Amino acid sequence: MNDVIVVGGGFAGVTAAREAALRGRSVVLLEARDRLGGRTWTAPWNGSTIEYGGAWVHWHQPHTWSEITRAGLEVSVSDEAGVAGWYVGSDRRSGSIEERDDIARRGWDRFVDGVRVALPEPHDPTRAIDALARFDRLSIADRVSELSLSDEERDVLTAELESLAHAPLGDAGAVSVLRWHALSGYSLELTQFTGGRVTLVAGTQALLGAIAGGAAFERRLGSAVAAIRQRGDRVDVETRDGSGFTGRSVIVAVPLNALGAIEFTPALPDDKLAAIALGQASRGIKIFIRARGASLLQNSIRPGHPFGYLGTESLDGDGSQLMIGFGIDAERCDAGDLAAVQDQLDAILPGYEVIDATAHDWLADEFSRGTWAIHRPGWYEHHHAAMQRPEGAVVFAGSDIANGWSGFIDGAIESGLRGASLAAALA
Repeated sequence: MNDVIVVGGGFAGVTAAREAALRGRSVVLLEARDRLGGRTWTAPWNGSTIEYGGAWVHWHQPHTWSEITRAGLEVSVSDEAGVAGWYVGSDRRSGSIEERDDIARRGWDRFVDGVRVALPEPHDPTRAIDALARFDRLSIADRVSELSLSDEERDVLTAELESLAHAPLGDAGAVSVLRWHALSGYSLELTQFTGGRVTLVAGTQALLGAIAGGAAFERRLGSAVAAIRQRGDRVDVETRDGSGFTGRSVIVAVPLNALGAIEFTPALPDDKLAAIALGQASRGIKIFIRARGASLLQNSIRPGHPFGYLGTESLDGDGSQLMIGFGIDAERCDAGDLAAVQDQLDAILPGYEVIDATAHDWLADEFSRGTWAIHRPGWYEHHHAAMQRPEGAVVFAGSDIANGWSGFIDGAIESGLRGASLAAALA
């Protein structure tokens, strides 16, 4: 019998396994995929190393930055784009990033008005829940509809919000924007910086490997969990291939949208079942495009586009560049259909020729069923505390239920730390 069984090998699960092992507990980690990392995934493609999921870090993210420092890893800060594009209806406009940000800021500042009262301590999101509840009941679309904006301000703001939400704005909760803004020092500039400028030189897998190497624990890849059953002072975990594991406590570090595939005995209480049924809203695409054209750092946004945020990742000496795009619905963008990708590229950044493209469909991936955590309306008022509560000797963890940087590596590490502390005490 193990002291602790960890289900899920993303940053939360790996952190939890390390911390439980450091507390002297025997630990086995079960991961459904053939790799660790979960929704972060560094892999080679077309001569480049890309992050199919995850990527960005920042010194405002305390748990991540501590681990980066401990591991002695280097970060890189990307350059700002030289040319910015944006759309008002079908009219394409261009200028500097500063000019576009001035437009975005006018809408953004109205959107987040009241956030300092609603989220006075952003690492404790329910501290002022009575003030937060008004926003928590709104979708992003609901909140935008409350604002008095020009057509240009509305379209630029909408494009910015779609790239953040990675989901239709009618599904995504307004608090997802407010939290990111509050955690970024109540600043649009820092919100943009924390979400897209600082990366690990060696990739997210280097950080994951450093955490995983911090203590000895058993790892079982390709071990998708089918059932978790509590029986007296033990917990039995059964995998889909029929293998069984027994522990004194279990940490379930699985994305919210994938939790429904696991059978729990006794059944989870109604409040947890309601949270799992609601799920989180992200369903977007993260697409990488190798394109040929003007050797300029580009950044273009367009609301409603299949990848309505598109920016240059790197310029290559052969006249090509690597671009990254984000869209609100993975079903609207097929990276394998280069003709369709070309048409979509022409509709947001004309003048470039698609050479190749790639993406991982996180929405179709049964072990994620979505990308980073974007909670639906009502999450913090009704579901956040329920999902953090242990059920007997079963503890829940993961970036989706973090207090702070939910949806980021930092939130996963934070939640893994908390989960390990609870599970070790139960073991």
